[in-house]
Amino acid sequence: MKRPEDNDRLDEALADAIGSDRPTRDFDEWKERYPQAVEMLTSRAKAASQASGRPPMKWSTMMRNRNIRYSAAAAAIIVAAIIGLTPFPGGSLTFAEAVEPILSAQTIAFDLVLGTDEASPAIHEVVAGSRIRRTISNIPGMVMILDLENQKMLALDTVRKTAGYVELGEVGHKTENYIEGVRRMARELKGRSDIEKLDGQEIDGEKVVRFTGGNEREKVVVWVSTKTRLPVRVELQLGQMPVVFKNFEFDVDLPDSDISMEIPEGYTKDAVQFDLSNAAEQDLVDSLRIWAEIVRDGTFPETIGTEQYMKSVAVLGGKIPQLDMPDSEKEQLGFKFGKGMIFLQKFEMGGKWGYAGKGVRLGDGGKVILWYQPEGAKAYRAIYGDLRAADVAEEDLPK
Repeated sequence: MKRPEDNDRLDEALADAIGSDRPTRDFDEWKERYPQAVEMLTSRAKAASQASGRPPMKWSTMMRNRNIRYSAAAAAIIVAAIIGLTPFPGGSLTFAEAVEPILSAQTIAFDLVLGTDEASPAIHEVVAGSRIRRTISNIPGMVMILDLENQKMLALDTVRKTAGYVELGEVGHKTENYIEGVRRMARELKGRSDIEKLDGQEIDGEKVVRFTGGNEREKVVVWVSTKTRLPVRVELQLGQMPVVFKNFEFDVDLPDSDISMEIPEGYTKDAVQFDLSNAAEQDLVDSLRIWAEIVRDGTFPETIGTEQYMKSVAVLGGKIPQLDMPDSEKEQLGFKFGKGMIFLQKFEMGGKWGYAGKGVRLGDGGKVILWYQPEGAKAYRAIYGDLRAADVAEEDLPK
């Protein structure tokens, strides 16, 4: 057990890193259980402070302010919904043997990263049938249980002991967990003769065999240990988004309580409710406004999409308590930010769209920052720097 003076030194070290005020003792649990997340958030807070010229947000202020709980919960819920929306396509070591553990495991745990930057926030999932237990590295203290069969989600704040349900509606009908997508792709490729096999590879000093298959739109790469004959890494290319799976565990022992949709004893049910169905263009516009006004202090991001959204959730969560607006509006910001990304992800995963908002200031009505082609339409919808939207011919879009 740590002595009181150890706690004091830990508090003082964190205070030195992110501000002059002392963190509350409640934060001890976060520092012990999620040291990497705390380090990452601290680094980002310092970087944001240097860029803006303002002092960094103090952890003690964040923990005292009840609104940070709501904003963090909202952001976590939306992230959980977003990353489950992807529509996937349906002797010597062979590809069929390589993917068999993925196909046959009753429960499977792994980490996944969206995008090309493996330092991005990691999502840890434990999948058992239609239930998923999900945590995200840059939202410490949040646990999400997804019931895909009933299109429902339970979000647990393990620090504040609060819980909230989310009815996914139409979003839930489209929801598909990532490992199930990998399984379907593996089944389709098992009998193919054009699977590329490459021996003599290594990952972190472990000898592996690499298998590659798919098509121009979707591709899967599987690395399998030559010693254990188990997958150690899987990469998917889905439209414009790469997804990396790693740190696999197969047939893990998962207590029923870990994937229960019942609110645990000792938790208080949150009154805030969210509706993720029917994401539309206006949701995307709202998300872009939040990105420019709050996350970016007046300019649109260099790039946009699910990967960048994942990196920005913690930044938004740190800024919400400082905003001069009613509590009810603060509680909805994380929700609005994510719902726009739900709409965009439909195009990110295979539709026609583009982005040119780098360096554009909010209010610049002369520049198109984002465009997409609705299903079945000939024209594109373009969103300008002042966030108005209009139909535009393809030849009039930014090159």
